[in-house]
Amino acid sequence: MLKWLRKYSRSWFIALAIGAIVVVFIFWGVGSFRSPHFQEVASVNGTPILYPAYLRQYNDLIRAYQEKAQGELTEENLKALHLKEVALNRLIEEALILQAADRLGLTVSISELQDHIRRMPYFQEDGRFSERRYRALLSRLRLTPSDFEGQERQRLRMQKLIQMITGFAKVSDGELQEFFNLAREEVAVQYLVVSWRAFASRVHPRAAELTAYHQEHQAEFRLPERLRVRYLLFRPEQYESQVKVSPSEVAAYLAEQGGKLVRPAVIRVREVFLALPPKATPAQRRRLEQQAQNLLTQARAGADFLQLVEHYSQNNASRQVGGDLGYLKRGQHLPEWEKVAFSLNLQEVGLAVTPKGFHLLKLEEIKETEKLPEAEAKAMAARQLKEKKSRRLALEAAQQARGELADQPFAAVVQKLKAAVQETPLFALADPIPGLGRQRTFNEAAFRLKVQELSGVVEVPQGFVIMQCQERLPALDPPLAQVKDKVRQAVVQEQAKKLAAQEAQRLLTRLRQGQPMAKAAAQAGLPLQHSGLFTRRQGFLNHPQAFELTSAAFQLSTANPYPPQPFEWQGDYYLLAFKERRLPSPEDFRQQQAKLQEEALKYKRQLLFEAWLANERRQAKIKIYELPS
Repeated sequence: MLKWLRKYSRSWFIALAIGAIVVVFIFWGVGSFRSPHFQEVASVNGTPILYPAYLRQYNDLIRAYQEKAQGELTEENLKALHLKEVALNRLIEEALILQAADRLGLTVSISELQDHIRRMPYFQEDGRFSERRYRALLSRLRLTPSDFEGQERQRLRMQKLIQMITGFAKVSDGELQEFFNLAREEVAVQYLVVSWRAFASRVHPRAAELTAYHQEHQAEFRLPERLRVRYLLFRPEQYESQVKVSPSEVAAYLAEQGGKLVRPAVIRVREVFLALPPKATPAQRRRLEQQAQNLLTQARAGADFLQLVEHYSQNNASRQVGGDLGYLKRGQHLPEWEKVAFSLNLQEVGLAVTPKGFHLLKLEEIKETEKLPEAEAKAMAARQLKEKKSRRLALEAAQQARGELADQPFAAVVQKLKAAVQETPLFALADPIPGLGRQRTFNEAAFRLKVQELSGVVEVPQGFVIMQCQERLPALDPPLAQVKDKVRQAVVQEQAKKLAAQEAQRLLTRLRQGQPMAKAAAQAGLPLQHSGLFTRRQGFLNHPQAFELTSAAFQLSTANPYPPQPFEWQGDYYLLAFKERRLPSPEDFRQQQAKLQEEALKYKRQLLFEAWLANERRQAKIKIYELPS
């Protein structure tokens, strides 16, 4: 997942070409460009980049990546993504694009800007632009219309420049055929796996080796700063019994918000279908369900959904078009399927279970919406009002408790409120909290506290929290005695990997000298394994991340059956041997030609834009004063 995020972390072409940046900025908010802070972090041909713009870009990137990873990103992952550098680079490149637009005299007329904003679905009611909704949403984001319109004008100018640079891209028939062959060519290999685990029992590190390793790798065993807090959680559902919603309130809510109470009427969905065999046994069903859950986890963690379709879907017709089921209305599928599909948010993935099997669904588009039937609209309005009132009561209770804690002992207030006190184990800044999960706001508020200090009221998805720090341990490098077992495991693994690498190299030498792979495998006590046919996109053993192994496999042939060296992947060493190559058929090419033309053209446009941007950067006078912390 981390490599995928790195790959797309600075793709200006993709972001601007499809308008993704607009979505991020609208929903996360960017504030006004006018700021009292004028600290320059960089300049591009004399144009300053100010700290507030950098900070907004950095925070937007963090939120976007955390959302994409479904909460899976840790602090270590975020550091590895180098988002500070990415944020600054994006601002530098934005400046280069806008300066080029100025040189070329690219402008955006008032009518163009108005049409662009009117088409934004966030500002529409009943499919039409609503000025009331437009101003209300900008007000909630603390944006004036002039600020927002200025930002959108700049983005439209950047899109115009990109279209100008990439508009002359063409893909010849020869290029398209080559693109198709690269995408659809398949190869199969035999392989051996030399695992370091098989050599671990041979390694017996001496005390001096443990001491030396510990001294050289102290950062690996460092314990981060940790806290233990106790807290009160005020859950909205605790107050639902106190909430009454009158028919007049529901009517007023429907009058004000009724236009927003809609549901999808026509959607476009992609599907990975896992068929349940007729008369499937309970064991078969459990295995299939586990596979479906694993695929759901992969998809929500950022795996390429098209690859999941290609590798796993058992619907042959839809698999040929990337799982695309086209536009669908209610009543065309089983109720269990539609309950999931029509409840998804855009680009969200869900799992539906029907008598036919398991359906991994991704909502690609909502083409049409329809008002909820009156009974459903009233029920939803009542539910939303009740949730809103309950949450307000929970907040008021938390604020009252925090006021009393200002001059009364914690235990006394807890007894008075008859509240349950919860206590965390020691946790680091990036750790999940038992019962709450991974809550960045909770952890950051906790780490601002001194021992025995109380927090303010902190909002989390489960409600509102007041916490008190009970213990704080500084980051430390533990002595060898405290982490001796971990150090021993690390030394054993390091030395066993060296032995495995040596064995893999010996085996490869024998193969290159003409020994059959089956004989080499038998002598080494290793199973001879077969990959089956796979494409470059699928990757070796259906692992797109196994870049080196996949690339090496496609360079093999009957005349050159072995790569020049073993390859390390996931800690083990792989020896490959060519088995089979299969080229796509001319008929496949003819069937896919139109779609391939679109994909190849998009790819070529991206390459053109990236080359142009790299050239602009080489010629620009860029000064970076200090990368902000």
